[in-house]
Amino acid sequence: MINLFFHKKNILAVTILCSCFFMFSCENNINEVKALSDNVGGVDVGKDVAIYMSGDGKMTAKMTAPIMKKYLLDSGQMVEFPNTIKVDFYKDSAKVESKLSANYAKYIQDENKFFLKGDVIIYNVMGDTLWCKEMYWEQSTSKFHTDKEVVVKQHNPISKIYGLGFEANQDLSDIKIFKPQSNSFAIIADTVAL
Repeated sequence: MINLFFHKKNILAVTILCSCFFMFSCENNINEVKALSDNVGGVDVGKDVAIYMSGDGKMTAKMTAPIMKKYLLDSGQMVEFPNTIKVDFYKDSAKVESKLSANYAKYIQDENKFFLKGDVIIYNVMGDTLWCKEMYWEQSTSKFHTDKEVVVKQHNPISKIYGLGFEANQDLSDIKIFKPQSNSFAIIADTVAL
């Protein structure tokens, strides 16, 4: 009986001592708390991301990138793909009609567009290919454009066009070169009947 009394007394003393220890260790420094509230922003990083885009219930594009950074400082207004980006554009949910790749991309949410740079290449299933150093991809209009140098290789007619500035739709079926350069060429079949 005495042993049980002392045992309960020891447990009570240890509990009170531990409570005092925890109460003193939970003290906050007011300057540290203020510093936490001053830290606005940060970056969310995603690795090996795959983003699927759709419209009218159909998949329109699949975007893949090894790294995606979403900047929280702007309330997620900017998303960056610093180590390459690849996009497959779909005619319907099953058939790829064109592909895009770039070394770097930045999505600007306010304007609903991507800025792409560094070996930007777009090609379609017909074999038409477009190369440029940088361009914009307007998601609302499904068009690409730039005022920088561009090279376009087309299959019909067989041509290679060097230019300054262009506008094209995602499947490259309608490409407008703003300032074609003199070193461009096209091979046009002879239509004269014998």
